[in-house]
Amino acid sequence: MNMTKGMMVAALVAVVGVGFADENATVDITAKEIGVLAKKGLQSLEWGLLLETEGYYTKIGGASESGIIQATVEFKMEAAVAEWLRGNVGLLWEQESREDNNIDEAFVTLGATESIPYYLVAGRFYQPVGNFESAFISDPMTLELMEMNRTAGMVGYGNQWIDANVGAFNGDTKKGVAEDEGGDAMISDVYATVSLSPAEQVQCGAYWLSDMMETYNYGGVGQLVADQPGYDKVGGAGAFINVYLGLLTFNFEYAAALDSYNLDGGQYTPAAFNIEGSAQIHDRVVVGLKYEASDDLYAGYDRVALQFGDKYPGQAYGAVVSYGFHDNAAIAAEYLRVEELDDNANGHVVAVQLALEI
Repeated sequence: MNMTKGMMVAALVAVVGVGFADENATVDITAKEIGVLAKKGLQSLEWGLLLETEGYYTKIGGASESGIIQATVEFKMEAAVAEWLRGNVGLLWEQESREDNNIDEAFVTLGATESIPYYLVAGRFYQPVGNFESAFISDPMTLELMEMNRTAGMVGYGNQWIDANVGAFNGDTKKGVAEDEGGDAMISDVYATVSLSPAEQVQCGAYWLSDMMETYNYGGVGQLVADQPGYDKVGGAGAFINVYLGLLTFNFEYAAALDSYNLDGGQYTPAAFNIEGSAQIHDRVVVGLKYEASDDLYAGYDRVALQFGDKYPGQAYGAVVSYGFHDNAAIAAEYLRVEELDDNANGHVVAVQLALEI
């Protein structure tokens, strides 16, 4: 997704009362209640549906744009045949940005219970490389830099205080190999993450990835630059902290490449950080403020001009308000001032979102 479109129509990550992390919004079917499922050894089945519709207005430089889109249609299901053995499937459709390849997740988990804290995850899933907690409609630029959704294998250990894991996968970017010429034919990319909860009010963590060009945003870009003179594999890392003080929440996250990409078109060191503060001012109302910035964060590469393009803002700041008018639905409005885009353009982004979770 390019920066302009991403800032205009990015999906809401967290609004009051809406999100797949909300246990009250999931339907739990036990095997005792459904005999057919019990006969097949199914202990429990949970599913959820998320719908997000967005309206937006942007003015970047001298160009204005507005529209209404179905930003998200998401279905998730988890089936457990034993407490320690579960399977997950997730389907995702996003208008204009992800209308094909809708299998978002499909993985099996062994362990990860109170009695078996060790776990193995295998399949397609979102790797825990980054936290990205946010009260805003638009995704933070740390997510645009680091989010990963790969078919991988991961082992780890988790309890109420710590969650640590390592994983490996088959990447798409290989030095010296151009786009559509085979990519990486070996399991040569790895990651490691750790998340700590030292107190009820604090969550923090750090993560490392062996190749920045394997993230969701940079995956396509990597295949465009892999055969360019000077290209070499560069890892990335980041850290985050979330603080919960009653009705107040503070989020900080920073992620960056561990070295520079030295290409004919210049030297690039992608980096981003996000700072947010939000407050629940009513049982169903949350307001938030944010400031975020990035360096060398792009969504495209021009092989003719030999330079990156579709630049994310050098900095952005704004406010959001969300109202959970029902236990399963919320409406949110957001304003962002965005600066230092392509050609050093500045602008404004306004977005409104209606979200329903079943």
